[in-house]
Amino acid sequence: MTVIVMPDWVVPNGATPFLRDFGTVLTPFLGGPEQRINRLGTRFGVRLTLPPAQTRGEALIIQSRLLRAREDRLRMVFPQPDFDTGAPGAARVAAAIVSGTAVPLKGMTAGYQAKEGQFLSIVHAARRYLHIFAADGTVGGDGTLNANIWPMLRTNLSNNDIVEIAPPMIEGLVSPGEELSWQISVDRLASFSFTLSEGA
Repeated sequence: MTVIVMPDWVVPNGATPFLRDFGTVLTPFLGGPEQRINRLGTRFGVRLTLPPAQTRGEALIIQSRLLRAREDRLRMVFPQPDFDTGAPGAARVAAAIVSGTAVPLKGMTAGYQAKEGQFLSIVHAARRYLHIFAADGTVGGDGTLNANIWPMLRTNLSNNDIVEIAPPMIEGLVSPGEELSWQISVDRLASFSFTLSEGA
């Protein structure tokens, strides 16, 4: 499957991130205590609107990428407005991991401060997985950080898998299960809104 990359000059003017939660809550019909059942697969999506673009130029490129990403995957920067990711270095996974919410990282800038709630994407087998740092962390003098992340890993990780922090990326299908449409105004401007949702 091909990954379609949205150009850097495409910057949304509105974003609504959301969580796709595959866990459930068991509620006893006789009034007993509820029980939360966590399941693998919890992941992110974002609803985006783009500023109007000229129909003869930029809009054609945006239109092409969105239509093609209905069948393939689209990759874009995940929005974190006004958050300065700083210079984290060239982060990589430091060991093979099969599950959990702790990931050892290496290759980072000594002293870098990872912030709770900050997004990161992990690249494994040519697919990106979006997570957040679940706690603050400071990179050691050797460039390593034992990062607590959320949600729990949904794929095995290999030593040297790339970790994208500046900026994090979201990759997935465009408007899965929904109609994809856009508006064209009389002044020849096209306006796009769509949903980008992680598929794995």
